[in-house]
Amino acid sequence: MKFPIIRESYFLNIVILVCSLFVSWFTLSFGIANLISPEVSEEYLFQNTIVCTILCVIGVAFLLIAFASIQGILYKIKNRSPVKN
Repeated sequence: MKFPIIRESYFLNIVILVCSLFVSWFTLSFGIANLISPEVSEEYLFQNTIVCTILCVIGVAFLLIAFASIQGILYKIKNRSPVKN
């Protein structure tokens, strides 16, 4: 299945790329940092682990969206028709 954003305009792909990279960076860094050194009590450690794992999954999902957006930009560049004078 192809993502429909691949065939969108440059501007939309760049906006999607920037937003998804930011969300991916934030959720992955927060999720991984909390998984490495959790600052919660023992009774909430399991809940913290679940939340951090979900944050990491969200970060990976947004990273995949960023890759699809990069593919869209490269698709547009590759299929651009040459300028005729």
